Parts: sequence; structure tokens; C-alpha cells
Amino acid sequence: MSTENMTMAIDALQDKEVGSGATAEDVQFVEQTLGVQFPKDYDAFLQKYGWARLMYDEFYGIGDSVPAHLNLITNTVRERTDFRPYLPKYLIPVLADGAGNHYCLDLSKAESGISPVVFWDHDEGETQTPNVVGLSFSDWIVEHVNEQA
Repeated sequence: MSTENMTMAIDALQDKEVGSGATAEDVQFVEQTLGVQFPKDYDAFLQKYGWARLMYDEFYGIGDSVPAHLNLITNTVRERTDFRPYLPKYLIPVLADGAGNHYCLDLSKAESGISPVVFWDHDEGETQTPNVVGLSFSDWIVEHVNEQA
């Protein structure tokens, strides 16, 4: 699926709140701060929206308008250092489920600028192999939006 399908699905959703987007420099700063490289579709999401509330779900993000509780850097660092089990550095949380678990980009499985989305279950410990829930961020978010609508 393409980033165009992702933006069409998000833009068509009535019950949403989105940010004003982030600059390419902002995205690069976050990548350097977290020691990662984002997949192309997540980079596009951050540059177009920055962050989003899509119906009941609040997606982490960056940019001038991101609410403090959705700040991607803060949440990623806290999940890596403050909360057990510690989130591995190759996972980037994009959505909390409200029960201590996260949907994450799995950068260890990145191929051709695409990373799958996995479910990190805090009850399964640090040695878990998270379940893949989407082949890419753009595929997953379109499916997620369609399920919620």
C-alpha cells in the first residue's frame, strides 16, 4: 500500500485531530536522537501530520503542535529506560493500547525502506518476539482506520 492510500484514509476520517506536520529536519533530528532511521511511510506521516488522534487512538509524533503526552522522543526514551520490560532500541512505539502495550515499528526487519508494525506486549518480557500486525506502517494504519470507522 502507498503513502497516498494512507493519507487518503486519514484525510477521509471525520473523527480526527492531526498536527501541522514536521519538517524533514525535525524528522532527521528525531532519528539522530533515537539512533534510528524511520521507514519512508512513517517519515511521510510525520511530515504530513506530525501526530494524530484518529477516533479513539492517539498516535505518537513530533512537531510544534504535538501534545506533551504524545511526544515520540519522550515516550520512546521512557519505554527504553524507565518502564519494564525495556523496549529494544530497534522498536519505535507509535501507539499505546492503554494497557501498557505498544504497537511499534520493527526497524530490525526493515527492507527497502519498509518496516513491519508489531505488537509489544509488556507481559511477555524483554526476550519476546513481538507479533507482526502490519506489513508496513501505511498498510497497518489504513487497516486500523478502516476497523475503527
